[in-house]
Amino acid sequence: MQYKLIAIDMDDTLLRNDKTISKENIEALHRAREKGVYVVISTGRVFASAYAYADMIGFRTYIIASNGALIRDPDNNTIYESLLNYDSMVEIIKVCQKYNTYFQLISDKTVFSPEITNKFQRYAEWNELFKTELKVDVQEIKEPLKELDKLKDSILKIIVFNDDVEVLKSIREELSKNASIQITSSYMDNIEIVNKGVSKGRALKILGGYLGIEREEIIAIGDSENDIEMIKFAGLGVAVENAIDEVKKVADFITKSNMEDGVKYVIDKFILQL
Repeated sequence: MQYKLIAIDMDDTLLRNDKTISKENIEALHRAREKGVYVVISTGRVFASAYAYADMIGFRTYIIASNGALIRDPDNNTIYESLLNYDSMVEIIKVCQKYNTYFQLISDKTVFSPEITNKFQRYAEWNELFKTELKVDVQEIKEPLKELDKLKDSILKIIVFNDDVEVLKSIREELSKNASIQITSSYMDNIEIVNKGVSKGRALKILGGYLGIEREEIIAIGDSENDIEMIKFAGLGVAVENAIDEVKKVADFITKSNMEDGVKYVIDKFILQL
């Protein structure tokens, strides 16, 4: 099979544990691109963060951000966008407040939060890696329900954090009654909420159609729950060795870990056929 597109998750897949991209992975991505293969960053992160990492790679890529709620081309043009509706956001915020749990509202370039916590430190750490014009904007909104009206036409995803797995489970069960939203997760301490039908898998299908590429010609690599639909959709679904068991179960192939240049291994084996 001659693959034409490779979609790659960021955290714990393309990125090493220190949130950098290895020289080996960068070189492999360049070789894939030189062979005419589309390189796609597919992440749960805010678009601005993915865009900054594309700058680090050394060439602009197609980007699937916020778990598939946003697709943009290398020139930053929007191919697809799915904004959360106002009523769903109100319900999500009220449930978070009921459980006294922390959440963030995510747009294409800004993270809004009702309070500054150590979770914001993640963005501060990531921002240290990038040029000023590529940094993720973070803003505090002390009364989110009162300020939601001015944000309603910009929010792609809401992410809810809690170190207590049982609290997260309760929130997830309560919100799952809302038929207009979809819930997934990228870490054990969070749940991520987008519109119903939005996923990395559906975004990959949309992008493939846009580029005229069949699913059989697509490789997808990931590690977490929010990667499952993408890995199931792709002609070759790949889990990194450090992926959760649920991802490994649906993958066609298991590559090396994110600390062992698992992305390079896939490119070498299936695209460059070394």
